[in-house]
Amino acid sequence: MRELIAALKPPMGERAEKYYAEGWWRGETFADDLRAAAAESPEKTAFVTWRHAERREVSLTYGALAGYVTRLSEGLRGLGVEPGDAVAFQLPNWWETAALNLACLNVGAISVPLMMTLGAREMELILSGTEARVCVAVAEWDGRRPAERLAATAGRLPGLRHRVTIGADGPAGTVPFGDLLGGDAPADAGCLGDHRGEGRNPDEVSVVLFTSGTTGEVKGVLHTPNTQYASARPRQRGLRDVPDPRVATPANLTHSVGMRTDVLLPLVTRTTSVFADTRDPDVWLDLMSRHRVTHFLAAPEMLRHLVAAQRGRRRPLPCLRVVTSSAAPLHPSLVAPVRELLCPGLVNGFGMTETGGVTITAPGDPPDWPGHSIGRPAPGREVRLLPGPGGEASRLQVRGPSVCVGTFALRDLRTTWTPDDTDGWFDTGDLVREDGRGGLTYLSRAADRVGSPHPIPVLEVEDELLRHPAVADVAVIGCGEHGTGAETVCAVVVPDGPAPDLGALREHLARTGMTEWYLPTRLECVDVLPRNELGKVRKNELRARFAGGGA
Repeated sequence: MRELIAALKPPMGERAEKYYAEGWWRGETFADDLRAAAAESPEKTAFVTWRHAERREVSLTYGALAGYVTRLSEGLRGLGVEPGDAVAFQLPNWWETAALNLACLNVGAISVPLMMTLGAREMELILSGTEARVCVAVAEWDGRRPAERLAATAGRLPGLRHRVTIGADGPAGTVPFGDLLGGDAPADAGCLGDHRGEGRNPDEVSVVLFTSGTTGEVKGVLHTPNTQYASARPRQRGLRDVPDPRVATPANLTHSVGMRTDVLLPLVTRTTSVFADTRDPDVWLDLMSRHRVTHFLAAPEMLRHLVAAQRGRRRPLPCLRVVTSSAAPLHPSLVAPVRELLCPGLVNGFGMTETGGVTITAPGDPPDWPGHSIGRPAPGREVRLLPGPGGEASRLQVRGPSVCVGTFALRDLRTTWTPDDTDGWFDTGDLVREDGRGGLTYLSRAADRVGSPHPIPVLEVEDELLRHPAVADVAVIGCGEHGTGAETVCAVVVPDGPAPDLGALREHLARTGMTEWYLPTRLECVDVLPRNELGKVRKNELRARFAGGGA
């Protein structure tokens, strides 16, 4: 991977100059932000975290965070980590995850965050492909034992010099995290140790994120401190308008959304973030109420669970000003319950691991608008629409300061995109149309398109099906039929009680006046829909499962 990164051209030219001139890019990194926060506000709370298995909260001030990052920086150097080396970690939403990421930045290492849901095969492929020198894993969490899987790679990954374990009873041959941390004593509040001579340049690759989206093909995404800063910067304005702002998201800290919202944004704005190592909606509602969360971001699937939990036991959320739905399509039927039970200030946004946030609706839009639009381009972002299939949809491309500096295929370490390839334009692979108010309506992934030559409005069909009392969850996919080449519209349903029949669902849709050829001609019932870490349905898995007319 070193050769792949070294081959990237540094940002230059008119666009780079523009991004610096407009303040999207800067000469500092998030390590400098932590250094300043620890010096000026050492007693301010940086993180409030919940450890579910231990049923306890852990809070960390900016001063203590700087102390831990200093100690981890020294620990990494003690293990022989040099600038440009890759350091991987597979950890839950704990403060240690955030501190380790910042320590990597501070000493010039490249962070390689691994989602907790990754299996042994994918973990080994990533460690091999990135040539990671150190990997930190938790001994046990939520029934998983990542440290054991890591230990099993001994001998197959000669470049992995050190395996570090958080938690008791780590496998033989691994380094206890306490040793990396220089002991288990609490960190003293103080300034972050200055490693600026070896830390990452703001335009150098500092993190490698891995995503398969809903396609199943794993690819690496290369970001710099500046592309990450450009993702966080648009949200600063909203925080300045609120006294004592507190941000939160259930997204994983090892994902771009979680790291940006719960770690990087607070560093830039000197705010407090609240996060937890569980998706339990009751835990989250209690945390949001108790700690006066003002800004909350979640995928629609999590919002649906929070709404259900609020209906069961209402928690006061008087400080909550904005709820942002992101990471997956927001069905219109969810908008009113979120506004009633969580917060009237609901907005809907679109972004990707590769691009950061791209579009978002505005608080001043009509109340139901988040269910119909992903909004207008955020400041500094450019979008362009290319003709899509059938001429009724457009393919979305994005350019801006938050777009990554490159992507590569994990399997063969082949660069698949750089800004120089396309004058900075990144093809998202998503189909959209104009919403009539200067923004965009999301239709689907191009790969998830259903219907030929004219695509059906998948999200609208799914939303109407969700209004049927026998449907708890649903995904609409296109299935090719063996021997005919024809595509059927298939509704994959999670029943709410007894399974519905196809005729009843078609009749329900027909009563709404829906176009007849939009209606599903096939029904499959499942216990649960396969989703990725952000709650997006893996429709590629459903198409493979139900291809050819049978399970």
